[in-house]
Amino acid sequence: MTKDIDDYLDNNKRLKKLQQMVDDVCDKIKSGRLTLGEARKEAALVRLKAEKLIPFEMEKFDLIYSSRLNRMIEQYLMPKSKDELKT
Repeated sequence: MTKDIDDYLDNNKRLKKLQQMVDDVCDKIKSGRLTLGEARKEAALVRLKAEKLIPFEMEKFDLIYSSRLNRMIEQYLMPKSKDELKT
């Protein structure tokens, strides 16, 4: 194989690994197995691992995965306000 194809496959493997890590944390959040603090710690840990796997694509990571993790934390772990409970 050419170097370009090898680089593409290597990058693809890293992205799949990262996606699996994010999916695992999202599953833990949805299942209720994590406290708010634990979920935030897990999200930060995934971000640290992403910096090693895709150091030049962290802007994309933040746009896609950090926002997804934050949304999951808000949706499943953040306390609801009184106004939200009424609707």
